[in-house]
Amino acid sequence: MPLTSETMAKNSQSLTLKVHTDLGEIREPWLEFERGAKGGPHDTWEWADIWSRTVGRFSTPLITVGRNASGDILFLLPLTIRKHLGCNVLEWLGAEHGNYASGLFHPTAWLQEALPRGNDLLALVLDALPRVDAVHLEKQPRDIENGFNPLASLPGVMAASAGHAFPLDKNCETTTQKQISSRFRRSLRSSERRLAEQGGLEFKVMERAPDQLDAVDNMISEKGEWFAEMGIANFFARQGVHEFYQALVQLPGKREGLTTRIYELRVGGSVVATNLGVIRHNVFYGLMASTTLNPIRRYGPGSVLFLRIVEHLANEGIEKIDCGAGEDDNKRRWCDEERIRRHVIVPVTPRGRVYAAILKAILRVKLQIKQSPQLWSLMKRARKWKPTLGSNRRATSANSQASLQA
Repeated sequence: MPLTSETMAKNSQSLTLKVHTDLGEIREPWLEFERGAKGGPHDTWEWADIWSRTVGRFSTPLITVGRNASGDILFLLPLTIRKHLGCNVLEWLGAEHGNYASGLFHPTAWLQEALPRGNDLLALVLDALPRVDAVHLEKQPRDIENGFNPLASLPGVMAASAGHAFPLDKNCETTTQKQISSRFRRSLRSSERRLAEQGGLEFKVMERAPDQLDAVDNMISEKGEWFAEMGIANFFARQGVHEFYQALVQLPGKREGLTTRIYELRVGGSVVATNLGVIRHNVFYGLMASTTLNPIRRYGPGSVLFLRIVEHLANEGIEKIDCGAGEDDNKRRWCDEERIRRHVIVPVTPRGRVYAAILKAILRVKLQIKQSPQLWSLMKRARKWKPTLGSNRRATSANSQASLQA
């Protein structure tokens, strides 16, 4: 993608939109554009292709591409329309499995004030698409790759959970000294010794397809057991989800586009912790982590594995680790960057106004619960209590709880 300035600026005044429903026909220009465009891993062709072949195989992609007078791509939005509560709702394509979704934007062209933003840009997009009742663009980051987001001014509700990240120095020791306390560093060393006492301690980067598939299958199995223990509906039991992650881990490990890393920590030959993420633009984005339910987990194998991952990525030259959305001890200890996320919600029709009002009310309640330590603590206690209520009630309640992570 050419990143020249003056010619690009002059040709950015005229903007034309085209919607593609066939991922194959847009593959090459999309791959070329994403190499230099601002956006996240969940906006890449690879992510959309895998999602459309697995979870979203019954959904119609609506890849909306904006070009200037010279035919240069200025933005690309991976979208789809879903039927929900009797409404046609415009959503991101495949965003449910990632932490962020923003679309891809040309970094040079969007320095020009003449290009439409916010409501003006959305109006152009809606004119090019089939009629919808409402727009719900979830997991929309306020900033894209440390820069602006042309859609950031659209109305909506702040997501209950922000994303968390931290910079990575080429010298791992410098990173650990800056990001985590000396007390936690001592705790990690103690955990490593305790784990090593249980058997040989081994850090593995899964690079062969059979090993990658075994690792992701083991991870999904452990997550399913943990969900059952916590009284949460098993997200991975949904149609196509397992296949999505199996395909994702087999992306080529060394290339210009989206790449995958899956790591394991083993004790005495047995897997005790696993971590999966993707790399784009020299940033590692964490997607999923699991820890054995064996009593050995009291020694913190997940934290030890994460330290090894930091060391490995630093040696690889990765510049930042984005741990994704949600709150846990590991993120609090390591991360000093917060990525605010929003639900963009825009009604289009009278029916859509009712839908948008209901959706906003639900999301605001979730946000209030997550921002209140008392309410969130109560919710977590209730979550552990739910397994005793019977499978049907547990699944219904857990669906509501799982959505609090949005």
